[in-house]
Amino acid sequence: MCILLQGVLTHDQGWLSPGCHFSKIAHPLHVKGPQALIWMLDMADADWLKPANAQLRAALDGALQSCGRAIAGATPPNDLPDPETLCDVNHPAIRRRAARLLRTTEEATAQAVFAFVQAMPYRFGNWQERASDTLARGSGMCTTKANLQVALMRACGLEAGFAEVPMEMSVLGKLMPDAWLPMMRPTVRHYFGAVKLGGRWHAADSSYNDDSMRIYLEQIPGFDYLLPARIGTGTPYSPAHSHDGLDMFDIAVVPHLNDEMSKKSRFSPMQFEALNTRLDRAQGCWQKWVAADHPDLQGDEQQGGRVA
Repeated sequence: MCILLQGVLTHDQGWLSPGCHFSKIAHPLHVKGPQALIWMLDMADADWLKPANAQLRAALDGALQSCGRAIAGATPPNDLPDPETLCDVNHPAIRRRAARLLRTTEEATAQAVFAFVQAMPYRFGNWQERASDTLARGSGMCTTKANLQVALMRACGLEAGFAEVPMEMSVLGKLMPDAWLPMMRPTVRHYFGAVKLGGRWHAADSSYNDDSMRIYLEQIPGFDYLLPARIGTGTPYSPAHSHDGLDMFDIAVVPHLNDEMSKKSRFSPMQFEALNTRLDRAQGCWQKWVAADHPDLQGDEQQGGRVA
């Protein structure tokens, strides 16, 4: 078994990034760039097969099974939804959740929806999924969380839309494993939700939950005021705007992100899961796979959704 730690490997059918594991690939592998660092384990080696290593072998087997489940969960269906259907406001699950989040004022409703979506873990992944799919998954990235937020706000009767802001990879990259940074673009487009309160559009970026924001705060001091995240009339919220000193009211709001969300990703599900390792450690996402492997950890040994 091999795990790519640094660099990029290419083959006729695609490429492998840091964090990807493999055993046998039918196509010749080539190193892209100056070098690649690979961790290798000969699983037929006599030392590895010694009885003393039985516990290690069992742990590795369990880890690979958990990894397989994570990748399967991140794999999109073969038939992707029509981009026109992504913000499925009238889906029964969206309507039910919106009814629970509806409050007596527009401001309170906007904050309730924002807080609900913002609390979901931020995870890199495919973005061509319906709002109802993101709701069922319970996590998302900037586009999919914004799509869910807008669908819920519209289902609550609020005027909501989408906005974008350029984001330097030096900022977004803080959420990624360091080995990924050399292959990323210097600047990306970051998308987020917006809501009209008091007749004025407000930035309402629910992309990052508190745990993922703390990764930023560890490396970008002076932005502690961004937590707790909240919005209200006259108080928009956008960490990207705050970081760049931009006006959070000066945003161009569009009704959908169909073009952006229908683009084909260059990453595979395994690559997305490798990208999520730093985030998963910070947000506890990995614990659902641990719990699946160890049902004895359920019940009293879980506190607040996290394995004690």
